[in-house]
Amino acid sequence: MPPTESHMPMPQGHMGMGVGTISLATLIDFIVQRTYHELIVLSEILPRKTDMERKIEIVQYANRTRQLFIRLLALVKWANSASKVDKCVEICNFLEQQSMWFVETADSMAKMARETLVCARLPNFSLPCAIDVLTLGTYPRLPSCIREKIVPPDPITSSEKKQVLSRLTQVIQYRLVSCELPQQMRNLKIENGRVKFLVENEFQVTLTLMEDSPVIPWRLLGIDILVEDHETGDGKALVHTLQTGYIHRLAQSRLLDNDKPLHDLYRVLHSFCQSLQLEVLNSQTQKLIRERLGDSLSIDEYVIGKCLSVSYWKDQTKKEKEKSQDAIRYKLSVHVNDEDDAKQLCVSHVPSMLPDECRKIGLTIHSEHISIEKLLMQTIEVRTRAKLKDLSFGIQRYIEGKCEIRDLPLALHVPVLYPCTSSEQLRITIDAQRGMMLASLPSLELPVLQELEESLNGDRKNIQKHLVALRLQLTLLRCERSVNCLYTQACRNLPIVNESDHGLDELSKHRLYVPVPKQTNHYVVVVVDDSPPRSVDITYYLLETTPCLGEGIEAEIGEETNVKSFLKTLKMVPLDTFAFTNGPYTKIFKETEESEIDSFHRKRKLLLGEYMEPVGKKQKMSPYFVTDLVHVVAACEEKLPFVFLGEELNELGILHTNIQVDKEAMGFVMDIIHFPDVPGVSKEDNESFRRTMLSCKVRIVTRPAKWQIEFIFNRDLLQIPNQPDMGPTQRVFSSFDQTSDCQKTVKDLWDEWMAMCNLFTIVKPFSQMYYDSQTGLQSLAEVKSYNYKMLSLLYGSGNTSLVHVQWRCNVKQFTLLFGRQGPSSPMNPHVVMTTQLQHDLNSTKSLAYLTQVLHDTWGPMNSLHKLSSAVILGVGTSPKQSVQTFTVLPQSSTHVRIAYRNNYCLDIHFRTNKAVAVRDGAYSLFDTSKATEGFTPIPMFKAFLSMFVDESVTGSNVHRRSTTEDDNPPSPIVPIDNMDVFSMSQSHQSTGSPGSRTRTDVAPSPSTFIGTPSPGNILAGSPGNPQLHVPSPGSFVPAPSPSSLGIPMQSPASSFISPQGMGDSGSPYPNTSLAMPSPGQRNWPNSPSLQGPSPVSRHGMAASPGHPTLHSPLTQVKDDHAKSSVMSPPSRTLPQRAWAASTPTLLSHEAFDNLLKPTTLQQLPIHVALSPLERFLGCNFIRRHIVRSFGQEKHLTNIQANEPGVNVFKAETLQFRVSLNTSTLQSLHMKIQPLPEYKDQWSQEEIQIFERYFDLKVACPPYKSNSLTAFARLLKAQPRILKDVIQIMRLELMPNQDRNLKWSVQLLLTVPPAYAHMAPAGTPAIVVVQKMILMLQLTRINVQLPQGTQGQQTPQQAPDQTITIPLLYNILENIITLVEKGPTLPNANLQHVSQQLKRFMERFHPNADCAIYPAVRELLTNLVLPS
Repeated sequence: MPPTESHMPMPQGHMGMGVGTISLATLIDFIVQRTYHELIVLSEILPRKTDMERKIEIVQYANRTRQLFIRLLALVKWANSASKVDKCVEICNFLEQQSMWFVETADSMAKMARETLVCARLPNFSLPCAIDVLTLGTYPRLPSCIREKIVPPDPITSSEKKQVLSRLTQVIQYRLVSCELPQQMRNLKIENGRVKFLVENEFQVTLTLMEDSPVIPWRLLGIDILVEDHETGDGKALVHTLQTGYIHRLAQSRLLDNDKPLHDLYRVLHSFCQSLQLEVLNSQTQKLIRERLGDSLSIDEYVIGKCLSVSYWKDQTKKEKEKSQDAIRYKLSVHVNDEDDAKQLCVSHVPSMLPDECRKIGLTIHSEHISIEKLLMQTIEVRTRAKLKDLSFGIQRYIEGKCEIRDLPLALHVPVLYPCTSSEQLRITIDAQRGMMLASLPSLELPVLQELEESLNGDRKNIQKHLVALRLQLTLLRCERSVNCLYTQACRNLPIVNESDHGLDELSKHRLYVPVPKQTNHYVVVVVDDSPPRSVDITYYLLETTPCLGEGIEAEIGEETNVKSFLKTLKMVPLDTFAFTNGPYTKIFKETEESEIDSFHRKRKLLLGEYMEPVGKKQKMSPYFVTDLVHVVAACEEKLPFVFLGEELNELGILHTNIQVDKEAMGFVMDIIHFPDVPGVSKEDNESFRRTMLSCKVRIVTRPAKWQIEFIFNRDLLQIPNQPDMGPTQRVFSSFDQTSDCQKTVKDLWDEWMAMCNLFTIVKPFSQMYYDSQTGLQSLAEVKSYNYKMLSLLYGSGNTSLVHVQWRCNVKQFTLLFGRQGPSSPMNPHVVMTTQLQHDLNSTKSLAYLTQVLHDTWGPMNSLHKLSSAVILGVGTSPKQSVQTFTVLPQSSTHVRIAYRNNYCLDIHFRTNKAVAVRDGAYSLFDTSKATEGFTPIPMFKAFLSMFVDESVTGSNVHRRSTTEDDNPPSPIVPIDNMDVFSMSQSHQSTGSPGSRTRTDVAPSPSTFIGTPSPGNILAGSPGNPQLHVPSPGSFVPAPSPSSLGIPMQSPASSFISPQGMGDSGSPYPNTSLAMPSPGQRNWPNSPSLQGPSPVSRHGMAASPGHPTLHSPLTQVKDDHAKSSVMSPPSRTLPQRAWAASTPTLLSHEAFDNLLKPTTLQQLPIHVALSPLERFLGCNFIRRHIVRSFGQEKHLTNIQANEPGVNVFKAETLQFRVSLNTSTLQSLHMKIQPLPEYKDQWSQEEIQIFERYFDLKVACPPYKSNSLTAFARLLKAQPRILKDVIQIMRLELMPNQDRNLKWSVQLLLTVPPAYAHMAPAGTPAIVVVQKMILMLQLTRINVQLPQGTQGQQTPQQAPDQTITIPLLYNILENIITLVEKGPTLPNANLQHVSQQLKRFMERFHPNADCAIYPAVRELLTNLVLPS
């Protein structure tokens, strides 16, 4: 707010030398405020003035402000250098002020003496007034002169105010009634002595009267201008307060001395409001031109307060002027009503509009919202509708559907196609800014649209041509998008090199190439042509191409070339759409169609409104989807693979039919009527299998795309008992991946046929034998399923095991898959023999033989699965090497080897009549005095097996020898990790089968080339003949299979007789590995002494012609020993002594299961479930390690023992005797005796504890050799140290004797995994040199949790707290501490143990007894670990 006269501050100081003073800061503040105020006023006034007026005002403001600040600058510069003048001025002002004070003092005293003091008299004391004031607190006797001048009169009351205002309101009403009011000012309101006149959207005035005289003029109290600008005004008032004040004064002057003051008032304010509205419209127009529309809009004329003329669509006008001088110019004028100035602003148009169109826009300006843009948009919308309506009449005759004008902004929707979707309709709009017509399609940009726009905005002669082109383009787009659902993508062009020489050049240019899905060189050509007058015609061709180079040279698909591949057309075939899209029952003749002339007359009447078209039927699918094209492409996709497949089938000689429509499914099918003979299969079997097949159909299934082959066979081969209602036929389905390579598909189909045919060749004889009651195969196995591709058999106890038989074409042999029936069934024990059983089946081609083998070997194989295969650490020479306990090594379908910890080996042969032959596999097959490389003979093995011999198997011809010398051969030391002989061995095969007859086409067993069998071998009988001759025991010695010696050779087995009265050839699968005669001298009744094989026979001599190589179980050979001895060739002399373990021992299946079944031994106090065989072998393993490892210790001396199964050695003061339990042969026991000279040093209790510890902790499962090594190292210690260790053993074996101990102790013989940083886990944990290392494991005992709630009165046992401590004992200094190797006591518990030991050693006297036991007892008694 600028400073005015009333707001001017008083000058600082008195007037001196005729000049007033003011602060420089105040002066600068006044100047800045004045400049800012003028700038604000200028910014509010300038937008409503013309450009020239704005420029003049800005220049004047700048000049005025510049002059002002120049004066200020001069004043500031002068003030900076006028310090002396200022001082002088101050001095003058001070002196002038002093002089003024002296004069004023003299004048005041003179006036007081002459005037005031003359009349000054002391009045009488006013006692009544004083009494009133003191008693009543009031002053009622105040003089009237004082009351009237000082005390103001009382204000009028509210009732008086209401009375006055009511009277004034009556005066105003009378004045209004008595005078004439303008028509526009009839909206008035009288209240509180004032009258308000409201003219909508223009102004509002407030009047009153000062008196009730009729000649008193109206008093104007206020004016409010109601004209607003919502677009450019930014919400500010359009009239400045100064302007409002000026209008106020002007209007007040018109109310004086006027006969019609209110009429004059209205004319003044109405004229101003209309001028303001025109100014607002002009400002809005200028803003539109400046910011948005530019040259498209211009102001033709603007007269202040009169009119505003605006031109629009100037681009359209310019284009029309180029063609014609009489171009239409589109104008919009807003002007004052010429007939009556009191009315609102009028709107007029050039060229003129129809009355209805004008009424839509509005004949006058609506003052409630003044907007030139809205007025223009309404005008353009009306103009657009009129132009589009004229255009629709011109286009309607070129299209089939009906044109519509809709949407906002308005658009003409032209259905180019019929029927047409909303996304395909041509949309013609008019640009609101330029007035040009625009043609567009939703989400499409086509070149033909630009040409159509040019025709619409220019000469419209070529509109039909462009509409036809657009119709063809849209049809191609329909086709292009319709094939997207078929996993293919259409293209407009192909790189074809010979298009000009081909029929493609004659086709229309509007064509589309659709690649046939899954075919690389075939295309469906879609050709679109115009069909006058308003439709299109689509034709289809199938085009075959081939890849080529740019010169037209054909190239392979996989050929690498730097030149881009092109295509060369081969042939093109037109496609019959009717045949592709219609079935066999479609009507050929359609109903009569409407002629073109009738259709034209109907549509003409429809457009003129003379005819109403009936509502058509709703289409079932979108017109956007070209169904014929999809059918054609889909049919080509389905038929072409059949065509290629048929070509490949013809090359292979497979006869088939043509492509047919499947009657049972939606699609195509091809029937195969004949397959050629399968190589390797007899012609009779081929013919029989082809007669079994009733039909073979080839189909294509989708998701995923595969070939489906359906075979239908007769169900007369095997009847499945669990599926009786399957009908007389059986369907077999096969599926192959559908690829472009049909040759692979045909090969897979041929492989499938070969597999089924080969399986049929073995199933057919099996079915005959299976349903023969004499064979008994139905009791051995059950046929679960047979689908010509796989045969599934159930066998074993309760039919819990499952085997699948099928033919594999990739390996050209039968394969077996073993499984189980049901999740609760045990694991199939024949899984490990899969390779051997497959070899037997492929050699014999007999399912009956396979069934017999599986049935007879299921029991012992199931027993073998009970053996432990756990991997144990600390039993080998390497501390980091783990050794498997038992390893089963199948050699043939009836022969397995079992390796125990890579040291011992067992040969096991499965026999008929539930018998198993077991021998020591470490003995050489050629010389029993030598061991097989990598294994060690098992001592006392024969005696151990004799404990499990069943009388029901051996009969009455058992020759039991109790000699122990023959059962304990010398044990050569051989490497234990050499397993090459068995790891390289191949499976032995047998060739016999139940129900088969004697075969002469099987090669003899290699055993016939190695040695001559005993006479009993020839007199073999069937299982039905139990009266067999007593064979020679030489038949127990197994002959080596070439595969067991590392020689890959197919070895059919010969027939042999088992010892002890059971014939070996009674098995349907004669054993191959028991063919070598015994190398020892045998003296059997009625049997000559047979010697070993001769060198000639060992190098390949053929067997005697009289030797039968194969015997049927149904054939009984009756012969005698004399005949057999005559046929046997002489053998060389053998050593005088043989080992009993090399001779097989016959066990029944029950006894064999007892041998391998985990049980507990009652003689041992610690019951661990192990098999008797594992306990026996473990004891022998410990005995063997005693001989080997104890012999390496210098402080131990081995003593030769005369008793079998006994090891004797002595230490410095003790003699030890380790013996095998003679009753069970499954446990070791130690007996200790002090040497005579040291008898007094050892007590009987200490010796018993030592013996018991060895029995329970050393020679116990899992039979670790490193535990024995640690025990042997312990014997190196001095007697006093050993006594302390024995006391620790006593605490371990009898933990409950002392109730004062808080911990139980266990002496660790091997290093636990937690201390792998000290030594590898599993290595011996006891070291005795100059210092001694012991490892103890302490477990917290006698700890109970506090009692629980009332219902839990019984105390709960606390969880075990365990700690392992490594102790280091200094033998020389008698000091015991913790081992500190590796990380320095990372465990907090070990730190407490270390501190406890240090406190103990501080109290312990070094010269006393050994410190080991006292220190350990101290820990067990007083050690407390943090919780």
